[in-house]
Amino acid sequence: MQTFLRRLEILNFLTHRKSSRLDPAGTDLIVQHLLDAGYLDGSSDKARSQFRLVQRDLKFLLGDLIDDEYENDFGLSMARGEGKSLMWALEPYQQLSYDFERMPAYMALAMQVSQKHLSQVLPSSTREELAILFEGAEHKLQNAERKLSQQHYRRLTRAVEFYQRGQSLQAPDFDTAILDRIYEAILRGRKVLIRYRSGQHAKDYTLHPYGVAIMMPKLYLIARKDEGSFAEPLLDQHSDDEGFRSFLLHKIESVELSPLSNSVPEDFELKAYLEGGNMDVLIHTQDAQEYDLVVDLYVEDGQKLLIDLNDSPLNLTQTLQSLRPGVWRLSAHVRRTIQLRNWLLSLGAQAKVLSPDIIREDLLTHLDQMRAHY
Repeated sequence: MQTFLRRLEILNFLTHRKSSRLDPAGTDLIVQHLLDAGYLDGSSDKARSQFRLVQRDLKFLLGDLIDDEYENDFGLSMARGEGKSLMWALEPYQQLSYDFERMPAYMALAMQVSQKHLSQVLPSSTREELAILFEGAEHKLQNAERKLSQQHYRRLTRAVEFYQRGQSLQAPDFDTAILDRIYEAILRGRKVLIRYRSGQHAKDYTLHPYGVAIMMPKLYLIARKDEGSFAEPLLDQHSDDEGFRSFLLHKIESVELSPLSNSVPEDFELKAYLEGGNMDVLIHTQDAQEYDLVVDLYVEDGQKLLIDLNDSPLNLTQTLQSLRPGVWRLSAHVRRTIQLRNWLLSLGAQAKVLSPDIIREDLLTHLDQMRAHY
């Protein structure tokens, strides 16, 4: 019992110090606290044995070393101090407590919206940790409804939704445990071994995971192949000339963390990768060059198109020039992608591609292929 109480007091001491990784406590300081609190014998001839006793307590609380990290339920962490000293801290988030009655309504609303729209793509362990916060936020908003009109926070929660532009498609089901393992690999900086279903067959691949892209209604693993893991491209993957691949999450049948580190640069930003058009599908995989697109837009009855293009341009190179009443010229640097082709086709008679010839031919070829089916 004395051992249990002493170890409990160690955690209590670190908690009340409001310790964090920025303010850890050395083993000497913990020993001194236990001496002052009467949990250790203060006899000078027992100082060394008492120090070793506390070291054993701390090692017990720290838990086992698994995948280069210590596993314990207390949020206890250890770091090297000066010389051979060890510094101890509790993770800040393990010490947080919440007074939901005093939670600001705007925070409760943020929690509710997060739960509604992000729960599916959060790691399951994170969802479990946040469950009490979500429940508290729900309780807060229920109470707020008694004080505020029904037009306030609860109504706003129901009024925010994600939606797909264009033809709406149902999201495919995927295994959340697979998403969890991908997140774990990214967090730990590990390679992954996946089994991926392509057509009627499944193959194994070793990858360097870079991130997860949410492109409604589908989720993609953005990764680079490990040299020698596979050479042929998969038919239902996106890829680029830098070796990136994007794997549909619902087609990944299994994921295993490799003991080996991945080679993802620390400065990699998934947002910049996506904004660079790397998830676009090239019409011809060998043609990734940019072309100077010139399109005349006939907008006598379609001013909305001009407003849309001003608000949401094709890219930063886009320019719009008025040629005469009802006719505007759009110019931009683009690549030959299926997305661009489909967008130009969707404009119908409102658009006429002047150049380059190769993009004009892309449209005509596609239209001829469509007409052949009717």
